[in-house]
Amino acid sequence: MERNCSFQRLVGGQCGQDPRSTKVQDLVPLLTCNKDISRHKSSLGLMTGSGVDTEVELILARSSIFSFPSNISDMDICPAHRSSLGIGWRRGLARCRIPAQLSKHVRKSRTTDRGISKDISRLILRITGIFLPVGSGKYPFE
Repeated sequence: MERNCSFQRLVGGQCGQDPRSTKVQDLVPLLTCNKDISRHKSSLGLMTGSGVDTEVELILARSSIFSFPSNISDMDICPAHRSSLGIGWRRGLARCRIPAQLSKHVRKSRTTDRGISKDISRLILRITGIFLPVGSGKYPFE
């Protein structure tokens, strides 16, 4: 890959190929990203009203961009960033990621069955300065 995508400048990391794919792909305009995200959302416990209904919204929210930027038609994405910010993203730890100052539970190790929504991600970032990507673990009673 000769040049970096828009998301390398936003979130860092290396541009390149999707490590889970054997297809060689190049940069694509962000607005052409239209994979079905319903199974991904379901696997993370993202309920209806999570604030992300399209692959583009998911990628932007996981980059801490919560509304469509004015230059969205100029944005492009490489296969590696598309995977790591889109449906290839994995939650990792299965414990609640809500910062202690905002959580209502006493123990730190509460396991999760739901993911945080775009609005909760934005709120946590605004209040604490900590960014949690959409889909990060959330204890169900918060």
